[in-house]
Amino acid sequence: MNSDYYIQEAYKAILHNDFELAVYWFETAIAEEPDNPEIHYRCSITYARNGKMDQAFVHAKRAAEMAPGHTEYLIHINSLQSKKLTAMSRVLMESEGPDTNMNREKALEQLKQAITLDPLHTEAYVWLAVAYAEMKEYILAIAVLKEAIAMEPQNEQLTDLLQDFNKRMKSDFQKPST
Repeated sequence: MNSDYYIQEAYKAILHNDFELAVYWFETAIAEEPDNPEIHYRCSITYARNGKMDQAFVHAKRAAEMAPGHTEYLIHINSLQSKKLTAMSRVLMESEGPDTNMNREKALEQLKQAITLDPLHTEAYVWLAVAYAEMKEYILAIAVLKEAIAMEPQNEQLTDLLQDFNKRMKSDFQKPST
């Protein structure tokens, strides 16, 4: 059989929200045509939808290596790296202990890098805003969160978070200094 059949089967699986089966069909197509960067790219996207970022990155990197300079593949790799940095930052921010401030600083740097890699990755903006808010840098938190809201104006959770940041900022400014 040729890879076109397997790709069609992968898309049928995607239409039924069966991403595991879609990955199987893309992997089968890759076995048939291992040097086809487009199949690796599509397989990578499907792995990412499954939350399997390591496998997604392997196939994205392979596609980019086979087709250097292909903009879509490079954008996809940047998007995957952005998601990975955001996830790592979340872990740092959620950890408590003597290194909490250092972890937040590292998370801030990673989140800034994540946004540079993928300026449309809303989650990175949200976590950067949360990091700033936890450091009581409310002006920065609000500014970053407003960028996220501009990307997802229908997201009520972001609007609620903005209101929370505003309340926290007002509360902190009203506290008497010691």
